[in-house]
Amino acid sequence: MTTVRDAAADVRDGDVPGRPESEPHHAGPEGSPSREPPSLATLFWTHALVGATGFGGSIVWLRRLMVEERHWLTAEEFNNGLSIAQFMPGPNVFNLIAAVSRHLRGTTGMVVSSIAIMTVPLIFVLILGTLYAQYGDLPAVKNAMRGISPVAAGLMLSFGLKTAAAPGLRNPIAIVAVLTFVAVVVFRLSLPVVLVTMGPLGVLMASRRVR
Repeated sequence: MTTVRDAAADVRDGDVPGRPESEPHHAGPEGSPSREPPSLATLFWTHALVGATGFGGSIVWLRRLMVEERHWLTAEEFNNGLSIAQFMPGPNVFNLIAAVSRHLRGTTGMVVSSIAIMTVPLIFVLILGTLYAQYGDLPAVKNAMRGISPVAAGLMLSFGLKTAAAPGLRNPIAIVAVLTFVAVVVFRLSLPVVLVTMGPLGVLMASRRVR
């Protein structure tokens, strides 16, 4: 009787009887960092898979893997990392992978993930580029390109909706995102102007919220 009562108490406290102490656990469906960081081999093959299957934008698959499946980051942490990656010069996906991998496994993890994410796409680009140069004018190839475009747009739309639904954007700071969208889409302001104006505004609102 005492054993059953103790087991029930462990379950209420979040401990599952019989589970090894070292086994990572996850706090929720949106993802929480596991107790143990992934191995270098896991980082390599995960990012190699993203590079091989990330048609239409690897950022979509990265979020699914990091937040929803692997639970390396929470949704809010992923959004914060993506914000920094977009603000920095260079490809957004590469910046995000480098930052997250360095956070998980240090400089070695960053190098391993960077090599993995670049190797497979490079091979694909060389092969597909050669084929497209020879057969790109065929009607079947042109129709395939037109058919892929809406799929890629749909993937990015799905990613945008999931990002907007993160807890970090359910507060007044989200107005900065709306203003940025209006500045780019409606008023067609240049990227440097948007960064200079919206960047400090977002930082100011975030600092006041933290206080």
